[in-house]
Amino acid sequence: MKYRITFLFLFVVFTSWGGDKSIHPLLPADTSSPRATLNSFNKNCEIAYALLKQEGRNSNSEQTRMQVEEAIRNIKRCMNLSKIAKFRRDNMAKEAAVSLKEVFDRIKLPKERKIPDRDDMKNSDGTFKDYWTIPNTEIVFERVKEGPLKGTYQFSPDTVERASEFLQRVIHLPYKPGATEGFAESYLTSPGSDWLASLVKKLPLSMRERKNGQALWQWIGLVIVLLGTFLVMGIIYFIGRRISRGGAKAGLVKYIFGLVFPIIAVFVPLKAIDIITNDIVLSGTALYVVRFNLSLITLFASMVVVLGIGRRAGEVIVSAPNIKSQSIDAQLIRIMSRLVGFIFAMVLLLQGGKHLGIPLSSLLAGAGVAGMALALSAQDVLKNIFGSVMIIMDKPFIVGERIKVKSYDGFVEEIGLRSTKIRLLNGHQAVIPNEDMARRDIENVGRRPFIRRTSKIPLALDISPETAEKAVTLLKEILNEHEGFNSSFPPRIWIDDFERDHLSLKFILWYHPANYWKFTEYSNRLNTQILETFKKEKIKMALPAFTTQINQKIK
Repeated sequence: MKYRITFLFLFVVFTSWGGDKSIHPLLPADTSSPRATLNSFNKNCEIAYALLKQEGRNSNSEQTRMQVEEAIRNIKRCMNLSKIAKFRRDNMAKEAAVSLKEVFDRIKLPKERKIPDRDDMKNSDGTFKDYWTIPNTEIVFERVKEGPLKGTYQFSPDTVERASEFLQRVIHLPYKPGATEGFAESYLTSPGSDWLASLVKKLPLSMRERKNGQALWQWIGLVIVLLGTFLVMGIIYFIGRRISRGGAKAGLVKYIFGLVFPIIAVFVPLKAIDIITNDIVLSGTALYVVRFNLSLITLFASMVVVLGIGRRAGEVIVSAPNIKSQSIDAQLIRIMSRLVGFIFAMVLLLQGGKHLGIPLSSLLAGAGVAGMALALSAQDVLKNIFGSVMIIMDKPFIVGERIKVKSYDGFVEEIGLRSTKIRLLNGHQAVIPNEDMARRDIENVGRRPFIRRTSKIPLALDISPETAEKAVTLLKEILNEHEGFNSSFPPRIWIDDFERDHLSLKFILWYHPANYWKFTEYSNRLNTQILETFKKEKIKMALPAFTTQINQKIK
């Protein structure tokens, strides 16, 4: 056995220096027939075994690593992995390879001349046979019908999937002379790094015993890695949330920096997969389950990052000097950026699911069912979101404007995805759902171009016509080009009507622009001026009069 390994190692070194491989370094394994595929498979497994025994998993020689990688590529070429999820293919191929090699080292194979070559696989009509099964086994070579390897023969997908099962069924059989003894045991239980290998050597032999397909030390290492992964991700997300607390209002740079931590969190499960696969060297169903779930966590963490990028991209755009942070345009930008982020997250989910081997139809069906359930359970929320979209598109009001809606009168403080907040004139805050705001009649006081004042001055009924006309003339002089005057809206003054206890002098003026508090200051000065002028000119104004009539019945 020792001489066989030495010979194989020297053979690899020799062929890498000056043999056929140096002349044709890209020449792949021959899979033109079941015989060629089986010979190529055994040859490359023996090369990998020799290098593994000689150098270990982590050789410092670049030449050795290249030879191992080449052998592994040729071994994979002998297997039909088309029905295996992409993220499983590499490990599945390696595990199937060592298992099949262990099987071949224990069972009796047909003599080489009895294994069909390409001519033997031809039918009488010139077509090729699709299958050949090793006698007395379920190990099948299948002809590839499509793709770049069309026409070649590989181990069938079922054979690859059941390789470990085949090994368990023959594990009790002794090795044949010249076998690669302990190939599977060495590959499946030896650590993938030097420091871990030195640590495992110090452990008692009981820690190396296999339980449920893995060595005991591998189960312990798996638990430690998983606990460490969840702990590190929890700490990272906690720090990220602390930094991002308050959103862009707490500081745009700080808010953007908070995204760094979710990005780091994406790489934590990826590193865990690398350690479990290449250092602890987990295998079989356990490896598949762990890799699948850690890959799902990576996928969801990536979706969180994409959604976070969408939110922050909107805040970066809104921070431009020409955009008000609480305007309708700003809200529209935020919604659109989040929508784009959501779309990219869904694309990532579909592509990631495809990579993990989840059928696209299942993903779409799941998304449809989830969407229907979400729509039924969150009808009011969706109505409010659509209402906010309508408000943003129509722009009936913006932040800072005074509006009247329902029984509320106040200034718009915030337009959110779910509701609109109004600061009432009495200081209270009203929160109105956007679905309600979208279908209500809204009076936008804040968009009036002017403030119109309509007033009546009660004149005494006993004044003369000349005095009444004089009052009109005086009021015209007072209002001539008044504060807030606009030539398109001159003031109007006239004797309006005879009331029961006074003569009504009416005037209308328009104050530009519509600054309410400046208007009230001007109105105060105007009223004082009218009182002083009428008093000086001895124009009597009527006082409120009440007539009380008492009827007493005399008996």
